Amino acid sequence: MHSMTGYGQATGENQRYRIHVTLRGVNHRYFDLVLRGLEKLRELEPEVRDLLSSRLARGRVEAHFELVPMAPRQAEVGVEEDVVRSLRALCDRLADDDLISPQLNFGDLLRLPEVIQLEIADPEWRAEDGELLLRLTSEAVDQLVAARAAEGEKLHRILEQRCVALEAVVGELRELRAGSTREMAEQLEERIVELLDGRLPDDGRVAQEVAFLVDRSDVAEELDRLGSHLEHLRTILARSGSIGKRLDFLAQEVFRELNTLAAKCRDGALTRVVVEGKSLCEQIREQVQNVE
Repeated sequence: MHSMTGYGQATGENQRYRIHVTLRGVNHRYFDLVLRGLEKLRELEPEVRDLLSSRLARGRVEAHFELVPMAPRQAEVGVEEDVVRSLRALCDRLADDDLISPQLNFGDLLRLPEVIQLEIADPEWRAEDGELLLRLTSEAVDQLVAARAAEGEKLHRILEQRCVALEAVVGELRELRAGSTREMAEQLEERIVELLDGRLPDDGRVAQEVAFLVDRSDVAEELDRLGSHLEHLRTILARSGSIGKRLDFLAQEVFRELNTLAAKCRDGALTRVVVEGKSLCEQIREQVQNVE
């Protein structure tokens, strides 16, 4: 079992670039990959996406690539000199009229992209640079997967404990159900006699109506389905690979059966145990949201 949260990073360099790759994974219903820092290397995106998607099945993964040139970069500066002369003349005229101060410096020009154009060329990107980037990405994925596996082990232990506790709840409900059914039948018979002022109708008819009402309130089927769901849940927990969606679906089914039990229960002891079971199931539902 793997979690969807984790972190991985890798750094390396050659004669032209130092490359730093960071990967951060969080919960998400599907696989959602966000790449940052490859805007100038669009041709590498498909390979990077294939590499990450082959190792990660679910979760939102933010991948950040920092590319730092090792050699000094060459800069080219372009200046619209005619525009600068016009600005200088305008400044002088406004200063003569005491409307502005006469200073016009290079910092003022830098704030005007239409006047100063600065281009800094990166070193040529070569095939070996792409190989370095992909190798570092693979190393970062290894760390991310390892972190997800470690977190997944913790999740597995928690889910196993909650399943054991929930199975104990089902066992307790089965024991309480047997006594509750007999008690309910007796209470219904007493209530019928009370409503009829002690006049007993046909015994067969009373038994038939009591059996019908008890059957409507019986939770045997719900307990059987609940036990089956929990057994299936334990089976899924023992599997490897991407199991988060299956666990989430089964947790919803368990919660649905517990809700049905709560609606049918008329015994206080049964109701209290069902509430405990719903609390455990809610904890399971919360934890499986982080399973890949």
